[in-house]
Amino acid sequence: MYPAPAVATTTAIIAALDEAGAIGEVVRGCLRHVDEVVVVDDGSTDDTADRAARAGARALRNDRNRGKGASLRRAAAQARGELLVTLDGDGQDDPGDIPRLLAALHEGADLVIGSRFAGRLEPGAITPVNRMGNLALTAALNLLYGVRLSDTQAGLRAIRHTLWRSLPLRADRYEVETEVLVRALLAGARVTEVPVTRHPRTHGRSALHGLRDGSRILACMLRLRLGG
Repeated sequence: MYPAPAVATTTAIIAALDEAGAIGEVVRGCLRHVDEVVVVDDGSTDDTADRAARAGARALRNDRNRGKGASLRRAAAQARGELLVTLDGDGQDDPGDIPRLLAALHEGADLVIGSRFAGRLEPGAITPVNRMGNLALTAALNLLYGVRLSDTQAGLRAIRHTLWRSLPLRADRYEVETEVLVRALLAGARVTEVPVTRHPRTHGRSALHGLRDGSRILACMLRLRLGG
């Protein structure tokens, strides 16, 4: 449905908030496998943007915190690649998994999810509460949309830029993964998963608020199911 270009260039897009301790290594890891990296510093109070730039990324700054979804949309709008890779800037996603995601695109998928639950979760990579929340949201999405996926909330993904541009994305915060996935499914895109490794966080702290953001994610999938 979304044909691949003859020679595909790839851009990694990253939304980062106060990730100065990890972002440089993430950018350098990505550049081993992609043509460019675009980082949007989402209102950090540290030098996330400067460290990303020194590592080789094109670094953009939001004037204030606008959310992961808004930042990824801004990064994608600046990306030159025909293929996009999304991942977190905290070092928990492994850039070494990028070739596996891109291979699935080259084999015909339109959106590839890097499944943590089909792959390897290193000790400390996810809390028991967040694990249960992720699995519950995945079960809800599978039920609502008639699919059989193992990790609908994963941030490590690859997607055709043509597909991304065709989706009317509006999510500003952590519900962005759900919105991209659901709108891709509704558009008839070919979605698949590959196993990936998730590492524990070694710097900083997550801005994810389980109850608040989980409620937003659930509301997003229900709204889209009802045609909103």
